[in-house]
Amino acid sequence: MWISSISNKKQWTSIFGETYSPSSMRTSYVMLDGNSICIKLSSKIEQAAPKKWLTKNYNEYEFQLYIVDIENFNVENFNFSGTTTLTIEGKSSDYKVTIKFENNCAVTCQAKNISIANIRAYNNDGAV
Repeated sequence: MWISSISNKKQWTSIFGETYSPSSMRTSYVMLDGNSICIKLSSKIEQAAPKKWLTKNYNEYEFQLYIVDIENFNVENFNFSGTTTLTIEGKSSDYKVTIKFENNCAVTCQAKNISIANIRAYNNDGAV
């Protein structure tokens, strides 16, 4: 479970508990900055969601995943969009990160730190 590799889990675990990992995620955007990546991900709200999210009729949430101090960054079939699968292996400042997108794009890299920020729930009514 990739969430165990996150360095600042406090906000995540206070919302979802220790063991929750989203079953499906979509990428909103990917921002490359120096030797770091920020990925904005969203997911449908599942049973692990806080009651206040459910009472407000929120049906999705989003968060930013920061992958920091990257080495050996590789991209195949460049297209950072759509359904996203995330795998993180390793521990304590030596992580192998694999990100796969629905369109056969794959990113692999080594990173020293991974963190989460800006978790926010909302109601996606499908309007564009």
